[in-house]
Amino acid sequence: MKKLFIPVICAAALCACASVKGIQESVNCKYTLAGVEVTDAGFTNIKMNVGMAVTNNSKTNTASMNRFEGRLYINDVDVSAISFGAYEVLPSSTSVVKTTLNIPIANIGKNIAGLVAANSMSLNYKIVGKIYFDTPLGQIPFPIVVEPQIKK
Repeated sequence: MKKLFIPVICAAALCACASVKGIQESVNCKYTLAGVEVTDAGFTNIKMNVGMAVTNNSKTNTASMNRFEGRLYINDVDVSAISFGAYEVLPSSTSVVKTTLNIPIANIGKNIAGLVAANSMSLNYKIVGKIYFDTPLGQIPFPIVVEPQIKK
């Protein structure tokens, strides 16, 4: 029984290390706001597509996420819940995950809603939330803030 116990423990430890390494690679990814596109603007709500670019800096490991749940802010005003489903990003590459939001104008405010509908450059979009990773110990959340990449 002892002869079987030690290899099982070693195998479990090896799998746990591999899972931790995969999570570390996913956490070390670079997350940026890929774009916000207004697809429809009405009197009561604004429909927009939001994209998040995920760049995997690892040269060997695929980064994967179970889900993302957070909030969308426009000019520091919390306007909507936002979520992205599962994704994987191959080593040394970038993937863009997208979602569509239907935001009531009451959540945005009439002044900001006009700027959003006009795709104004004066708006500051930000996403704040948590990425959830699957591990042998269950799901582990990791907080991130996603903003547009500022070109210098």
